[in-house]
Amino acid sequence: MGGTMKKILFVFFFSALCLSSCKGFLDTVPEDGIGSLEMWTTKEHADLGIVGAYSPIKCFPIGSDPYSPAGCISSNPMTDTYTKYAFAWGTGFDDTGCRYFCNNSATTSYGVFSNKWLADYTGVQYCNLAIENIVKMEDLLEEETFNNYVGEAHFLRALYYFDLLTFYSGHKNNDPGVPLYTSMPDYDKSYRARSTPADVRKVMVEDLEEAISRLPWRSYEKGRANRCAAMVLLGKVYLYAGNYAKAAEVFSGVVQENDRSGQPYSLYSDYEKLFTEQGEDNNESVFVIDCINTYGNGSRLDLLYSNRSANCAGTNTSIPTKELVDSYLTIQGTKFNGVYPDWSDRNAVNAFFAGRDPRLDASIIRPYGLFVGKDNLTYEYRAPYDTRTAPYPCLRSNHSSNTNYCWRKFCNKGNETTIRRHSGIDIPLIRWADVLLLYAESLNESAGPSAEVFDALDKIRTRVGMPKVSRAGDQATVRQLIRDERVYELAGEGHLYPDWQRWYAHNDGDFDYESLTGQSILGYDGVPLALTQVSIRNFTKRNWRYAIPQSEIDINPALVQSEGWGN
Repeated sequence: MGGTMKKILFVFFFSALCLSSCKGFLDTVPEDGIGSLEMWTTKEHADLGIVGAYSPIKCFPIGSDPYSPAGCISSNPMTDTYTKYAFAWGTGFDDTGCRYFCNNSATTSYGVFSNKWLADYTGVQYCNLAIENIVKMEDLLEEETFNNYVGEAHFLRALYYFDLLTFYSGHKNNDPGVPLYTSMPDYDKSYRARSTPADVRKVMVEDLEEAISRLPWRSYEKGRANRCAAMVLLGKVYLYAGNYAKAAEVFSGVVQENDRSGQPYSLYSDYEKLFTEQGEDNNESVFVIDCINTYGNGSRLDLLYSNRSANCAGTNTSIPTKELVDSYLTIQGTKFNGVYPDWSDRNAVNAFFAGRDPRLDASIIRPYGLFVGKDNLTYEYRAPYDTRTAPYPCLRSNHSSNTNYCWRKFCNKGNETTIRRHSGIDIPLIRWADVLLLYAESLNESAGPSAEVFDALDKIRTRVGMPKVSRAGDQATVRQLIRDERVYELAGEGHLYPDWQRWYAHNDGDFDYESLTGQSILGYDGVPLALTQVSIRNFTKRNWRYAIPQSEIDINPALVQSEGWGN
């Protein structure tokens, strides 16, 4: 943390500049810097300080690019590639280096570890400064503004620590923890050891309770924190720690307050449209990273998820795996039986996928799937790639074989994307479907199956035309039902790796190390892809946590490296 502390003094201007991305409230740049003596003396300064506290979520400078949209949390959707459901196919556009962790070739000096560490701790320190200074400005600010700013600063600090525990430690009491800072330390006190997850959790709970007491139920501007988001994060703090009774209490409170709020969140009717610009600003979005399609203001997910026929000429850095596609149920709600059609038969293939959970087609481009790409042309995905124009021109993935599945989620249609790496599609960090699944999980884990658990699952199923769940089954059966539903509903959004971390321990006999150590990444035809950089996943015990960046280990003798990464 010592090295990070010194870097924080220099990076604020650039990351705050990046933050000018979000429509409306992120349109100014703190000219004096958050640590300057000129800060925290006017309302305008307070606003700039809170703006700065949001910045590492979305945009953080990498290399010479101060506008690189690779924030500590906006990059999290790529972490689905650490599970069996997606894979990172090597490319230079993977700014944060997720591919190296995915194929287990990273060393402790790699950016995949240092970028998130620096961004999260920069966010922590922005929040510490904001909390310390805004409380002195109560007489200068209107009551509502004062409460919002104090609540936002506490919410954001909890969010950054939640991300740090998730990736560098784990949330259980026997996990190693992360260094804890609740104020800007003196230089000679900036070298700290890991604090226990319990100590970090205590701060997160206090922060979120403070945020809940001050924030409005819905964000007063898009992209801002709100009371619902703070309550959900509090529920996750308890759930990830294994305190299911407390998590169930919090999530039950979220659902109850939503019902009586007068401004309830609800499931958006069109699942596929949720992940497009046209589907933004809907009642399902509880807390989002607000993106616009201008330089320095957008998301890079379109580039990393999309294909060469898209206007952004995407790189397919993340590809859905055959394991993900095979996991989706039939439209009748039964397990997929694995009998594939003749891939050369368009009608048979279309009929085959028409008989599956609609979230498959809404999330993934599969053989003979259609996609509206560059110049607003409709493309058809065929293998191998061909130059025919009938019935549609052939969609081209970034991998010449065209036998890998491609993402549809977060991929702009037509000519919407005008600047690579800066898509206008918002990134949902909390949406109501996830809240319902967390609610169902916490209830089932704390007390077993109940009508409330099944009702929550049914709402999610019926939104996409899937049959309701069976109301038979014990706690273990319903546990697996909920876990599977999280895969179908949330694939590609960055929830699956944290789910694995909290569901499985390092020595959990239920975790299938064997299939993930030497896992061949398969195309839809069942033939291993002709990969040139990475073709095998090797998931070992060290893949449960990120390494502490080597630069921090070198400068801070109090830090102990994560298991399996050496010192």
